[in-house]
Amino acid sequence: MSRITGLEELGHVPSKVRQMYEAVIQMLEEGMDMEDIRVSTITERAGIGKGTAYEYFDTKDEIVACAVVSQIRWMSGWLGERLEAMTDFGEQLDFLLDLVEKRGHCSHGFLRFVHAMTSNSEFNRMIREKMNTEEFMPYRPVNVFGKILRQGVERGTVRRDLPIEYMIHCVFSHILSYMMEIATNDCFHMDAQSLRPFVYRGIVGELCAEV
Repeated sequence: MSRITGLEELGHVPSKVRQMYEAVIQMLEEGMDMEDIRVSTITERAGIGKGTAYEYFDTKDEIVACAVVSQIRWMSGWLGERLEAMTDFGEQLDFLLDLVEKRGHCSHGFLRFVHAMTSNSEFNRMIREKMNTEEFMPYRPVNVFGKILRQGVERGTVRRDLPIEYMIHCVFSHILSYMMEIATNDCFHMDAQSLRPFVYRGIVGELCAEV
């Protein structure tokens, strides 16, 4: 049986693998450490036998890495389509902040994932290797946001004098701080509702202010 890479279209992924993916993402969103996830826990949640996992993967790290990469690919594709359908940068930004609020219960898991991505681990290497493949490039979050910002520059709603790479960093850093406040409730000693206007104005003020 062919091995799973995490780069397949979801429609081409066997149903049992999709069930394992869903189980992994649920555990990460609940805040479980990646190191604490076990193959037996994954398969139990997925409602399949433990031996089934090894029909598609060699290790637990491969299951988790493929689940994460597949989730990022799906989410990035969906998010890119939604953002591209909007023509106003402020509307796009409001949509992003609304999404962070609505999926606030996932923020803790996302922050754990960010930590794992910056750590020197085998899991980190596997994730980066998959995300650096040619077929994944359109789904990399930096490329999704880069495309939206370039469209903003072309429409004249985003400044032309700033490097796209810096603008991506600006959006990411502000939204990440917003996620941290939602996930921890006391990271900045300001509730999320009070912080949101400052996050919004911080991004718009820097990227959309007249030169």
